Amino acid sequence: MCATSPHREGATMARSSLARRLGAASLLTTLVLTSASCGGDTDTKASDDSAGVDTSGSTDEVSGDLEELSVEEFYPAVMAAMEKAESMAFSVTTSGGASATEMTGVLEYGDDGIAMEAASTGAQAMEMVMLDKVLYISGGGLPLPEGKKWFKVDMTDPNSIFGQLGKASDPSTLFKAMQTPKEFELLGTEEVDGVETNHYNVVMDTAAYTEAMEMPAEMAAYLPEEIGIEMWVDADDQPRKFHQELEVPSMTGGKPTTSTTEGTYYDFGTDVDVSAPPAAEVADDIPGLS
Repeated sequence: MCATSPHREGATMARSSLARRLGAASLLTTLVLTSASCGGDTDTKASDDSAGVDTSGSTDEVSGDLEELSVEEFYPAVMAAMEKAESMAFSVTTSGGASATEMTGVLEYGDDGIAMEAASTGAQAMEMVMLDKVLYISGGGLPLPEGKKWFKVDMTDPNSIFGQLGKASDPSTLFKAMQTPKEFELLGTEEVDGVETNHYNVVMDTAAYTEAMEMPAEMAAYLPEEIGIEMWVDADDQPRKFHQELEVPSMTGGKPTTSTTEGTYYDFGTDVDVSAPPAAEVADDIPGLS
């Protein structure tokens, strides 16, 4: 039997720890980018019942005429529309890499930040609840202690790898980077689920984006130099769809993979009821992830 070098074993454990941290952080990066693409509000069609959504008061009708937004008008207009709608549903599909994932959920934007419930399918299915600047994660391969179902993340904790990502719940922070994109272009008009929209392409400088978000340096290093998002916006300046492709570096030294994420938004103004998981099922700490 061959003996294992302590140095090699230590390096392997270090890589494993970093992989877990970056893997968990990449989940929140997805949430950040999804929040960015819709100004901070999202909900879901497929999980209307499980995600605590009542669509009786929602609408997908628009009241205005479709007009082109300038680069200066774009994000302020979309943000104002989100604040007016207060809530909506979303469905987001990610493909590429190891497996495909579909996430559906509901989201409400209020004075205390974002309240959200979402669930995903795929190889590492998970559930997420965001409430009062706390994110609860269940599943996803997290090494939870026995008897615990959820991992609790304080999104305001500056000492946590996740802490500064809580800024995703404050769209005004996102706009520090997004108000001055590197590229902004109207590609044309298209229908999304029967609603006429303008189709835009927006390219942001990642350095400015990560600085505004105060992301951990190790996360910024695993993002491309530019972050591009295609967005479809209706006549009321509400986002209806987004499409994004990101090249994801391999943490094992292999070739990078391309991750494609596409989301749709609907049921604007829907009633959302989000509750925190039972305290007895929540773990406050996971070694190597906090």
